[in-house]
Amino acid sequence: MVQRVGGVYLGGRRLCRAFRPFILTALLAACLAGCSFNVQHPVAPQVDPNLYPQNYRKQVAVYLSQELSDRSDFRGARISSPVLKPVGGDAPHYVVCLQFNGRSQIKNKVVIYLAGDITQFIDSTPELCSDAVYTPFTELEQVVPGK
Repeated sequence: MVQRVGGVYLGGRRLCRAFRPFILTALLAACLAGCSFNVQHPVAPQVDPNLYPQNYRKQVAVYLSQELSDRSDFRGARISSPVLKPVGGDAPHYVVCLQFNGRSQIKNKVVIYLAGDITQFIDSTPELCSDAVYTPFTELEQVVPGK
């Protein structure tokens, strides 16, 4: 005897046909859930925030040639080697100190690095550059066109 409940015949093939979409959806969901646990997400390589800035003299020269427009700002330029110093709190970063003698006024600036790249070019403070050992910065004159 076949019994009818809510428009669905309970028994035989008609019961399977009525629940077929639900069964297929449940199987598909189970398959997708199983696949998501096996996915290997690539891990981004760790970058050292205090990576030594390679070729820093040329890098600073190119950066300054794009930032400073007055050629007199480059007169008598001097540069120090990168040194790890605490910047903005306790975190140490590589800094490069610069001196310019533009228009009879000495300007002291500092370049701050993060992961080997220039992140800031700001006015120097005594804490950052008081013990800097400067050398002539001839690379700057080579990248700056005459005006």
